[in-house]
Amino acid sequence: MAINGMMTPLRKETMQNLQLNAGIFLKNLTVSKTSTATAVRTAVKSAITAGTTLLGATRGGGTFTVTRDMRIPDIDGMRYRFVGGNFVDSVDAYLSTTLVEVTKQNFIDLLGAHVVTADSGDTAQQLKMDTVIPLSAYIENLCWVGELSDGGLVCIYLDNALNTADFSLTFADKNEGTLAVELHACQDEVNDYDEAPFHVWFLSDATT
Repeated sequence: MAINGMMTPLRKETMQNLQLNAGIFLKNLTVSKTSTATAVRTAVKSAITAGTTLLGATRGGGTFTVTRDMRIPDIDGMRYRFVGGNFVDSVDAYLSTTLVEVTKQNFIDLLGAHVVTADSGDTAQQLKMDTVIPLSAYIENLCWVGELSDGGLVCIYLDNALNTADFSLTFADKNEGTLAVELHACQDEVNDYDEAPFHVWFLSDATT
């Protein structure tokens, strides 16, 4: 039998636990995976103020996805799932969004392209994409920063982000061109298996 007023997950704390709005994407912040929450908040505030590390304006928000390739050993006599019997073989973490800023730098970041010629005065440039992905194609770090309803921030940090989506510039009459991106985190070293290449910080409003 239902008890009046108790059959709902809504609590007075619920409105303090909401993530609001689309947030922003920042690249190459002066932080690392070992940085403190205080250092991350300071770097984020500085980047927003400077406006120089924004990936670009977006449409439709974005998505943070973590997929895990999990394995359960096939052992004779093992009839059920057991605590401690699940193993993670690999992790793929990525941020996806749609950009509405079509810039030279976005072409470079998303295609791994580079400038091959520049006219006098640097007023016109030609970009070229090699078939071998250069190390410069990896964004050292990519952060999505979103607002929380309690006044704090959540920061999702990807190491060595690489766009793996097919490059698609979509354009239409009476509309704006858009670039769909899917930036995946990559490990620094081939033998780094202890932690996945992403980190999440919850930055309280009091953290300065």
